[in-house]
Amino acid sequence: MKVGVVARLDLPPALDMVKRLLALAPEGSLVLEERLAERLGREGKRVEEMEVEALLTVGGDGTLLQAHHLAPHLPLLGIHMGRRGFLAEVPPSEAEEALRKLLAGELEVERRMALATLVGGERLPDAINEACLAWLFPGKSLSFRVEVDGELLYEARGDGLVVSTPTGSTGHSLSAGGPVVEPGLEALVLSPLSVFPRLYSLVLPASRRVGVEVLRADYEASVVVDGYVSRRVQEGERILFFKSERPVSFLKWKGSFYEKLRERKW
Repeated sequence: MKVGVVARLDLPPALDMVKRLLALAPEGSLVLEERLAERLGREGKRVEEMEVEALLTVGGDGTLLQAHHLAPHLPLLGIHMGRRGFLAEVPPSEAEEALRKLLAGELEVERRMALATLVGGERLPDAINEACLAWLFPGKSLSFRVEVDGELLYEARGDGLVVSTPTGSTGHSLSAGGPVVEPGLEALVLSPLSVFPRLYSLVLPASRRVGVEVLRADYEASVVVDGYVSRRVQEGERILFFKSERPVSFLKWKGSFYEKLRERKW
């Protein structure tokens, strides 16, 4: 198996880990992302141009999310450098074992639901974790209307709204008061951000389509996907959130979701 490698460039231990893995891997089995390759004095390729069967990320959950947006069709395995992540599962002590099993094709693929977002008819990249509607300037707020399958759910004014997948329920959605949802489920999680009137989080079947209209914004609002891709939203513009037809593929490592919850330092 040929594997692409993406790493967090501002983290020296991540670069050291990549060097260790290169020393262990058969020649030509690892393809380095071009900026990573430049840092290590090697040849590399843009992630979008790699002819590989999987992506290995070295860093944290953010590194994995960035890699996914560059090559959403590839299965992902992440080595976490720092506190344990929910997406980057492999601890540094098990990195060499993970590499051997990955190259041998011994890791099971787990497919999870992704979130699709349309803004004014324009489709944004699918989200692993969430899409967030929020204002662009601190101290300002926006008014918005939320519909489920065309039926009014509520109108509110405040900081915005997070729509997450079960995978993303332990991220931004959780900090907004949303529930933790087992990632194997298929659902949409709606978590309002500091809104008036005070509203609840809501878990919906993945078959629902959530429509949001920005009624009034003191300044411009935006939709941000997984913290990396953003699109500005004007007053009166409609946003649609729904289950993507393209799932996200992860390469499974040791440990259950409940073990991660026990170990997570909230």
